[in-house]
Amino acid sequence: MKFKKPKHVGWIIAAIVVVGFIGFSLIPKPMKVEKATVQRQLLRQTIDAEARMRYTDRYVIAMPSTGTIERIDLEPGDSVLAGAIVAFYTPPALDARQRSETLARAEAANAAVSAARQQLTTLQPLLEQNQRRDERSQRLLASGAIPKEQAENAHDAFLQTQSELEAVKSRIKAASYEERAIRAAISAAPGQRVSITAPVTGVILRRYEENERTLMAGTPIMEIGDRTKQEIVIDVLSTDAVKVRTGQVVLITGWGGEDTLIARVTRVEPAARVKVSSLGVEEKRVDVVAVLAEASSVIGDAYKVDAGIVLWEKQNVVTVPLGALLREKNGWYTFVVEDGKAKKRSVTLGPRSALLTSVSQGLTEGETVILHPAEALKENDAVE
Repeated sequence: MKFKKPKHVGWIIAAIVVVGFIGFSLIPKPMKVEKATVQRQLLRQTIDAEARMRYTDRYVIAMPSTGTIERIDLEPGDSVLAGAIVAFYTPPALDARQRSETLARAEAANAAVSAARQQLTTLQPLLEQNQRRDERSQRLLASGAIPKEQAENAHDAFLQTQSELEAVKSRIKAASYEERAIRAAISAAPGQRVSITAPVTGVILRRYEENERTLMAGTPIMEIGDRTKQEIVIDVLSTDAVKVRTGQVVLITGWGGEDTLIARVTRVEPAARVKVSSLGVEEKRVDVVAVLAEASSVIGDAYKVDAGIVLWEKQNVVTVPLGALLREKNGWYTFVVEDGKAKKRSVTLGPRSALLTSVSQGLTEGETVILHPAEALKENDAVE
């Protein structure tokens, strides 16, 4: 006897398949998210700003007296040695008034030399005293006898005095050169060809005169800079400048090479200036000056670089990207991925950099967090 299959069984099976498909489609799909891994690494807190190279020992060579300058063949970028002839000129016969004026300029240069040397005699013992204090403070700091801030203050004083001493030496050199050049013009016979020499070994930065013509006394001819005496001038907001101390490390990038150059802050200028930003907002800006650990032979005067002044750094710190953090009433939290689901986790933060922050509580190395979580993301939502 044949068993007859009910006609409605096929419809029942079809209905079950449809219901199953609908039910499967209603199951929430995992939300696609961007993830990052919690890592232990070096963390630096820096003030990042644009900066420029500046040659500190730079000398503008000017006409010692009125005369006819000969054509100058030297060009910007040419290297010169101290004492090398860079130009020739022919002074006219000086009348009584011109001679008196030229002598007065020579005497003024001589007075500037005397004043600078007097300042040098005051600064030299002060530098030695501050150096001894700095060395003693470093020993006491190593033994734990004094706080770090006290040792930093002693080091700051030493660096500041050292910078002032170098500036005074540069003034002595410049004024002495000017006096010699002027007296050479005074002693020259009418129509005599007089040479102009380089005050320092360096490179020609600018040439103000090229062709033969008559120039007045004091007219700039060229500017020479000493390549070995360099400093980085960093343009920072006044609100950032108050955090900067002499001796802090500065990381120099964006100069055209792959390596990061190391410099140290030598001084923070005491006065701010007003600068209008690209958005038209007036800002108070301050120059922070740093010196490279090794002078660069390829970065020229006024070249642009990027600087990062290191305020704080620590090795082996638990870090998380700032993009993984969300603000709540009592602090900060993040979403951690556990078994394919988003879990809300409160965290305690420490010092931060431009992209990362340290985490003292709430996260451990190797955990996965969600970057830039969407507003729709909730606790226990499936993610992938």
